Amino acid sequence: MTTTVPASGQPTDNGATLRLASATPTAHVKPAPVASPTRPSVSLVIPVRNEARNVGWVLEQIAHDIDVASPTRPSVSLVIPVRNEARNVGWVLEQIAHDIDEIILVDGDSTDVTLITARHARPDIRVIPQQGPGKGSALRTGFLAATGDIIVMMDADGSMSPQEIRHYLHFLNNGYDFVKGSRFISGGGSLDITPFRGLGNWFLLTVFNTAYHAHLTDLCYGYCAFHRRYLDHLRLTATGFEIEAEMTVRAMQAGLRIAEVPSLELPRRTGTSNLHAIRDGIRVLRTVLRHHRTGLTGHLYQAARNAAKRPTGHPRRHPRPTHRPTPPPHRTHRTPLPSRTQRRQTTHRARSGHSLKEITCTTW
Repeated sequence: MTTTVPASGQPTDNGATLRLASATPTAHVKPAPVASPTRPSVSLVIPVRNEARNVGWVLEQIAHDIDVASPTRPSVSLVIPVRNEARNVGWVLEQIAHDIDEIILVDGDSTDVTLITARHARPDIRVIPQQGPGKGSALRTGFLAATGDIIVMMDADGSMSPQEIRHYLHFLNNGYDFVKGSRFISGGGSLDITPFRGLGNWFLLTVFNTAYHAHLTDLCYGYCAFHRRYLDHLRLTATGFEIEAEMTVRAMQAGLRIAEVPSLELPRRTGTSNLHAIRDGIRVLRTVLRHHRTGLTGHLYQAARNAAKRPTGHPRRHPRPTHRPTPPPHRTHRTPLPSRTQRRQTTHRARSGHSLKEITCTTW
């Protein structure tokens, strides 16, 4: 079937005139844009008091709802105290991943080739001399010199695997403030701890959990990481191995969110450890109890501690002078007392009937 289309301007079958569109485009007028209403500003008021473990999570959820741009990756500083670890430090530094921004080696006056080996393994390390004796002094020196947003601490004897650092960073980047390794949770373990040290660690951990109402599984392990912004709140003063317990105690008291990650403690590669189980265990116990000030047990311990420091007897308001006072320069004149013979004469004449005036004149 063939359909015939009439020319332009010719009437169609129904009498209507067919008009074709012109080849010249006609100008179209755009409608005026309608102004969209501005978004009202919102103020969020959150009252807080000692909510360090909760407010971070709350603010993170708010930031995600309002599409706030995620911050850049935090920088990481690794602090390693060393002293005569020439046979171990090279292996440790070679295992460290390259995403660690800063490696700080705190030298405790090494007498071997520790520093030469360390610089050969990682030319980018920073070597800082230790200020004060003990492991605690070395770590505090490294913490003050660190510039990264996150500080990680580990030993240089090869007992801690550097590959585990990423587990610590994962928890720190997801809401936690202080992360410590544990040898006694699923996935962790120790190939170096002795039964005697294990018993001591269990006792100290029980005291800590009871005093601070915590549920930790390991206390005396030096593989930890935390945000550098909390360094001033930790107020570290320990000089020995008890600094690991002091960091955990201070983190609990400051209200930091603490997480434990499984860690495998390997045997020391070479050399002997400077740890003394009994001596350092007593120092850890003192550290745990010294900072315990809450609850009935805390008040009782602090009262007993203050009583032990107080001297016997009641203190004097005005202490007795150590030297005798100097007599006044001018003394009043006193009449000398009569001798024994004069007293006898006075008594005899008084009995004989002399008057008092006569007695006085006769005797003196």
